[in-house]
Formats: sequence, structure tokens, C-alpha cells
Amino acid sequence: MSEQNDILSESAVRDLASLSRLAPSDEQVERLRRDLCAVLGHAECLARAPLEDVEPMARPVDETNRLDADEPGTTLAPETLERIAPDFDGVFLGVPRVLGGGES
Repeated sequence: MSEQNDILSESAVRDLASLSRLAPSDEQVERLRRDLCAVLGHAECLARAPLEDVEPMARPVDETNRLDADEPGTTLAPETLERIAPDFDGVFLGVPRVLGGGES
């Protein structure tokens, strides 16, 4: 375990913190060093895993997204639309223009 804790020096952690625009205290530097060493040790362990017979896959499970049928559902009552819509004339909703000019 001590080998794993020696992967990063305190000055390397301070350099990484500086690149990240962080200024950790001495206590935080030691905690960060231990945490980063643990992460690097785990990555090193994963790098040694035998993957010769493992087939690449896009997802870890064979599931697809469940899609509901695209069917009309219930609509909001005109009174509700009038209350929540920024611009409603009783039939149509006014919405800001998204594409093109900034006019509504």
C-alpha cells in the first residue's frame, strides 16, 4: 500500500492544483495526494486487466430506451393556458421566435 501512496509527490499535487486554479491548504494537499494516488493505483490495476478475450461493446447492458407510442394525450384547458402562458389570445399561444430575427 505504501508504494501506491508514493505515486505522486506533494509538489506534483501542488502543481496540479495550481493548473486547476486551486490553492489547497497543507492538510488538503495531503488528502488530495492520498486520493489521487488511490485513483492512479486503481487505473494502474485496470490497465493490467486481461482484456484479450473481451469483446468491445457500446453499453455495459443490452437494453434499449423504452419509447412510448407517439399518440395525442389530454390537453390543457384554455383557462389553464391563459393563466400560465406569456401570450394567449384564447386560441393560440404566442411564443418568442427562436430562429431568425429576435422579433416575436
